[in-house]
Amino acid sequence: MMKVKEIYKISEVVHRAAGGKIENIFLFLNTVFWALLALIVGAAGFSLATGSVIGHGITLFCIVGYTGMIIGFFGGSYYLYRRDEK
Repeated sequence: MMKVKEIYKISEVVHRAAGGKIENIFLFLNTVFWALLALIVGAAGFSLATGSVIGHGITLFCIVGYTGMIIGFFGGSYYLYRRDEK
């Protein structure tokens, strides 16, 4: 599983290649990573539980959105906050 430190290293590489603030790139990548992970796990869970993802679009959308914002964005913000304290 990818660690937050690895996502930060990837954002440093993107920063060197394209510019922009490392913190902004990191928050974007962390949010997208957690949202995609939630989409994969949620789709697999619905497929196993009900046999299909069809009909669960709104629920899956909410799961992806909340996971991306809470764990991805707010968790990434907390990581940056703790990283600056050291």
